[in-house]
Amino acid sequence: MQMPFTRPDGTPNERRFRQVIDTLQEVVFQTDLERTWVFLNPAWTEVTGFSVEESLGRSAFDFIHVDDHARTLEVCQSLITGEREFVQHEVRYLTRDGGFRWVEVFARVTQDEDGTLIGMAGSLNDITERKRANDALARRERYLTALVDMQQRLLSVPEGGDLYGPALAPLGQASGASRVYVFETLTNAQGALVCSQRAEWCGPGVTAEINNPLLQELPMRPDLERWVPLLERGEVVAGRVATFPAFERALLDPQGVLSLLVLPLRVQGRLVGFVGFDNCYEAREWDRLEVDLLSAASGAISVSLERRESERALREHEHRFRQLAENASDVLYLYRCAPPRGFAYVSRVVHAKLGLGPEAHYADPELWYRQVHPEDRPALEQLLESPRTSDGVPVVLRFLHPDGRTLWLEHVVAPVTDTHGKVVAVEGLARDITERRQVEEALKRSEASLRALMEGFPDAAAIERDGHIVYANAVLVTTLGFQSAEELVGRRLSEFLSDVPGTGPTPAGTNAAPLTSERRLVLRDGRTRVVELASLPLRFDGQPAVVSIARDVTEQRQLQARLTLADRLASVGTLAAGIAHEINNPLAFVVSNLGFLSDEFRHHLQPSAGRGVRPPDVAEWQEVLGEACEGAERVRQIVRQLKTFSRPDEERMTPVDLHAVLDSVVMMAANEIRHRARLRRDYGTVPQVMANEGRLCQVFLNLVVNAAQAIPEGSAHDHEVVLTTRMEGGRVVVEVRDTGSGIPPEVLGRIFDPFFTTKPVGVGTGLGLSICHGIISGMGGDISVDSTVGKGSAFRVLLPAPVAASTSRPSAATTPDAPVTPRGRVLVVDDEPAVGRVLQRLLRGHDVEVATSGRQALERMGQTPGFDAVLCDVMMPDLAGRDVYEATRRAHPGMERRFIFVSGGAFTVGAREFLSQIPNPVLEKPFDEARVRGAVEALVRHGPQDVP
Repeated sequence: MQMPFTRPDGTPNERRFRQVIDTLQEVVFQTDLERTWVFLNPAWTEVTGFSVEESLGRSAFDFIHVDDHARTLEVCQSLITGEREFVQHEVRYLTRDGGFRWVEVFARVTQDEDGTLIGMAGSLNDITERKRANDALARRERYLTALVDMQQRLLSVPEGGDLYGPALAPLGQASGASRVYVFETLTNAQGALVCSQRAEWCGPGVTAEINNPLLQELPMRPDLERWVPLLERGEVVAGRVATFPAFERALLDPQGVLSLLVLPLRVQGRLVGFVGFDNCYEAREWDRLEVDLLSAASGAISVSLERRESERALREHEHRFRQLAENASDVLYLYRCAPPRGFAYVSRVVHAKLGLGPEAHYADPELWYRQVHPEDRPALEQLLESPRTSDGVPVVLRFLHPDGRTLWLEHVVAPVTDTHGKVVAVEGLARDITERRQVEEALKRSEASLRALMEGFPDAAAIERDGHIVYANAVLVTTLGFQSAEELVGRRLSEFLSDVPGTGPTPAGTNAAPLTSERRLVLRDGRTRVVELASLPLRFDGQPAVVSIARDVTEQRQLQARLTLADRLASVGTLAAGIAHEINNPLAFVVSNLGFLSDEFRHHLQPSAGRGVRPPDVAEWQEVLGEACEGAERVRQIVRQLKTFSRPDEERMTPVDLHAVLDSVVMMAANEIRHRARLRRDYGTVPQVMANEGRLCQVFLNLVVNAAQAIPEGSAHDHEVVLTTRMEGGRVVVEVRDTGSGIPPEVLGRIFDPFFTTKPVGVGTGLGLSICHGIISGMGGDISVDSTVGKGSAFRVLLPAPVAASTSRPSAATTPDAPVTPRGRVLVVDDEPAVGRVLQRLLRGHDVEVATSGRQALERMGQTPGFDAVLCDVMMPDLAGRDVYEATRRAHPGMERRFIFVSGGAFTVGAREFLSQIPNPVLEKPFDEARVRGAVEALVRHGPQDVP
């Protein structure tokens, strides 16, 4: 019998005894017979969280789990009655945080000194961790057993059988779940993700939900919106239902679910469903071990699903392959090389192709050896007996059909090897290419005919493949200046082509070029011819190619240019009287005023007999000179417009100011308009257009004159001609509208036809509007007309706006005035002495020498070459300006950069090309004094580097 603990009375032994008791990790306790705590060491607080002071005096049963009360009371009773000397059992003690700890209790009864029973004493040892480890191990064993059982059941499921049902029972029993189920997910016809219950297992007393219609075609969104991303990532959904969102609780609460665990089913990374575990009796959490083990179970089901899907796909693939093989137009075969040799498989189409069915092939291993063309037998033997040598390269063999025809079959084979790498069979595909070979033969014959045809072409022609010439006919060889076609083979046709000036760049590469275009053909000696180039795709030698035919239209274009110029000059001739009137008016008062000044000089500057010199009226002289200058300027502008309009046809395209062109046209046609109608300009804001100024003048002069001539004379105040400009749809529109007689509907569609005219015989050629149409079309524009008889006509010209806004030439930077203008040496070269004297007077601030011929100028420069500027006429009888320039460049290098050319505008083609190639400035006659002085002073001050 154990004696009760006594309070230490302060003796050293008792103090040491108490220290030992207080440092123990096990709880040491003592109770009275009513099982009330009378002693507890500090370890009690470590185990339960309750302090010793608050626990002493309370019943031990206040701290024991209620489920363990009966068993603990029974144990205590057996100890007090003396049935047992001591007791040792496991019990759950409550903790301050609301949980419990597993404790191993060891207890004996205690007596006083007289042997009277006074209570119990013993120790409490915390075994919670050991208990949990044992429980986890037992649970793990239980789950593993269930997993093995489930795997065996899954493997034993027959093809097409229930995959889920056998797997759920072991999982439900091992997990202690109330309900286990499987849902499959799919996308419905509306594209929404839904899930449907497919299997279920329920514990005793749990209501089944497999027939619940709400669980079929259940939308995952929005009802289970939170679940979708978790399950798609392979994560789980778990927890107490009371903590779930309201719309999830609305689905789970009617099923009595207190807590659940949901695990994804995925096949090849794609969510196909999920496995769920419901607990309807206890809202407990699933620990990590359970989740891992059950995840392994869901993974096993996913693998089974994937295997079943793969098997189904394989069966479908095999079925499709057999259908493909049996319905393919090509012969598929398997030929055994190893004994017994022969065909193991031949597709049914072999009968239609070779005239011999599969049965004939199976029965005769040597069938193909007899049917193959004798010359191709070695190739067949190599194909069937040594397939590796072909390396997958198609082999073409000829076979003899039973009806006597020869068939061309293209074979592709692959070897079939055994486990040792030995070739035991050949898999092959034979394609009937008889028709293709016939086509190729016909193509070769047609290509030979094409060569013969192209050799007979009157036009130059070439065939290109991948941008390089593979064939050139004799006309092209001769035209370009070569001796044989071999000199052109391998080169690019584009090497000999350039764009026609003013037409813009042509896309690079033959294949990128338009089907038809106008180009310049550059000959071997550098000369050029204008050709119409047509390019078309074809097959040549069985490969894609491009044939290009170049028709020489040089003479035709020259004729068109002469016709255009002739029509332009005819327009000038038509307007000659009006233009003469416009010139004579200012010329009349210029001549009169100059005569008046001459008389004034004679009367006022020479003394009269007996009267002396009269003082001049300076103000009147200034007025007379001003009128003369104004009249001369008007004549100069008219002459300038005539020069622009009547110069030979040019192909150069430059930015053109439409309003300046229209103003020039109005000036030339003013006399034609003034007696018939009022002219009104309605100009909008339009950019410059890329065009040829002379050609545009010709077009609009034709349209304006036609508009005026459509109005009868004598009613100018009742009619008008309106010029309108505006932007429309990204293009510039110029409209010439009149209020004349109009054009009848029956002839409106023919007015742009060559030689068609509504004017009387002898009045018009019928070429004007046709040429206008050709000019505008060549500039990438369009011209159209609207007309009503009796009300007038409106001609509308549409021109493409420039890609980038045209910019005017920047004005010359203003230079600060020099304190003193330097004096330079200037040589003037002009065959007209009066022009030389005029320039000498304009440049009186410099030392000016005048040469009246090119030869005289070269002599002056040879004697004293140090001239700062040379003003040279372009057109002179002995040596032209170009000749003087070239001679100076050879004799005095660098001096040619100081030339300033002057011209009256009568350029030859050679002179115009020369001036376009050099950087020197050109001044037009009559002179603009400021421009003349500025050009000379720039050379004198800064040298030729500042020449624009």
